[in-house]
Amino acid sequence: MKILDELIITIQKDAPVREMLVGVHWTIVSSRGCGMASTVVSNQPHGEEMVGDAGSLGLKSALELTQFLNSENTLEARIGLAALNSLIELPMKGLIDINAFKYLVEKGESKHVAIFGHFPYLKQIKASASCLTVFELTPNEEEHHLDEVPKYLPDADVVAITSNSFINHTLEGILPHIKKDAFVALVGPSTPISPVLFDHGISMLSGVKVINEKELFTTVSQAAIFRQTRGVQLVTWLK
Repeated sequence: MKILDELIITIQKDAPVREMLVGVHWTIVSSRGCGMASTVVSNQPHGEEMVGDAGSLGLKSALELTQFLNSENTLEARIGLAALNSLIELPMKGLIDINAFKYLVEKGESKHVAIFGHFPYLKQIKASASCLTVFELTPNEEEHHLDEVPKYLPDADVVAITSNSFINHTLEGILPHIKKDAFVALVGPSTPISPVLFDHGISMLSGVKVINEKELFTTVSQAAIFRQTRGVQLVTWLK
């Protein structure tokens, strides 16, 4: 069973969609709670990638929207992920308020660190680690393509994976190549804070908790990047 399907199955209670927004940088779905997902745009020409039932999505329940999670259409997949995050009940205990990237700098000291995606503190991680390997779908000269994961990833002691890997469906191709004793972090506002992920070798979940929906919708509707968004709190859950 796919990890995405496992996450959906754990949702015990559906809820109507109260509001949703597909913004330039972030997608938000408000149902029982409020969930975010990164707006990941494909390389297709403008207007080629479209969302099925656009204009009527508010008539669906949040659980129905999660079916978009398995779509190869990134516009649909991000809506599905935001809907999933709106239905996940955050744990009452165990969430901590730490800077996940500073934590990774410390965790990766003198170790081989592998990064999937472009993260803050990359220079600091590189300076602290004995070796830094960065993987990207469209790598530059200093990065590696995902095709090279089997060659380089098994040696990594600390692995940080963007939660956008749910949207582009790369996560399940990454996890089998991570050694068992590696520390694995799933990071980003799109991260589902679900214990299901601990069963797949994830050591740390770092995402967001929405504390003021009105402020979040206002800033995202005005093309805010993450550091400009209001109404969210960074949260981390360690296994």
